Amino acid sequence: MKLQRGIDATLALQSARHKVFVEGSDDEEIDPVVIRELLKTNGLPQIDVRPMGGCDNVRSAAQALIRDHPSYYFLIDRDDQDIENVEKSWTNFPNSTTHNMVIWRKRELENYFIDPAYIEKSEFLRVTLNVLRQRILDECNRRVFLDAANLTLSALKRSIRIQFAPDFTNPTNFKTEADGAKVLDKSIELEAKRNSFVSIFEKTAVNKIYSDFVAELCGGSLPLTYGSGTWLERMSGKETFRSIAGSCFRVTAASGTTLSGKIQNNEIAKQLLQLPLTEQPQDFQFLVNLLDQRTKSSA
Repeated sequence: MKLQRGIDATLALQSARHKVFVEGSDDEEIDPVVIRELLKTNGLPQIDVRPMGGCDNVRSAAQALIRDHPSYYFLIDRDDQDIENVEKSWTNFPNSTTHNMVIWRKRELENYFIDPAYIEKSEFLRVTLNVLRQRILDECNRRVFLDAANLTLSALKRSIRIQFAPDFTNPTNFKTEADGAKVLDKSIELEAKRNSFVSIFEKTAVNKIYSDFVAELCGGSLPLTYGSGTWLERMSGKETFRSIAGSCFRVTAASGTTLSGKIQNNEIAKQLLQLPLTEQPQDFQFLVNLLDQRTKSSA
């Protein structure tokens, strides 16, 4: 697909109709930095990119805003979600009935930047590819059981975000305080939820979730190895990227000083996003093409 280029980004953003909301506390977090750079580089500067806090904030905003703003789009991390839900989000995107929300196929946005096949293209890389691959592997082996436990916690939190019974509506059943207590005590729906919570947090059930995550991450191979398991996609890309950035890359400012931390990591990502779209991760390519089609069809 040939994308239009040469648009004045400043003018376009002043009247932006299409907006993408992402995770992040401010404009300097990696999610808004990456998506803004990706869209600008590929001819879509007219799409405004806004950070909106954590995943739950983005999800709530999607549900609240989509009816009145069909040209708003929402991107969230995968976290613990299963692949079926993830793929549905891409198949349905953009679709106002599913809140125009897409879920990254990897756990966090940073996971795309710990793929050796992509990040080795960085002009800031200061070690050999073999050293880079080993540093990534060492870091992930160091935290594989920690990440499996954190995925378990995320899955448990998601399982209790459930709808309760509808509100009571008949005042005749609530003439006194005792009446209200009696209705609540006899509620079949509350009893079902009570039993459900007990079974969710039962030790055997929790251990099963944990062992399933360990098995998925390692693919039957411990210590971790490339080509086995989903660890490169499902472990914390955020923490791994932070770990390897300082030791494997060097970014120098115009003044000659060496950058570090968030500023360095953002610059590594922004430089990689200058590569041709065909060299970007497949999800980045899909997102650009989907949004390009969307802006043209609603022009």
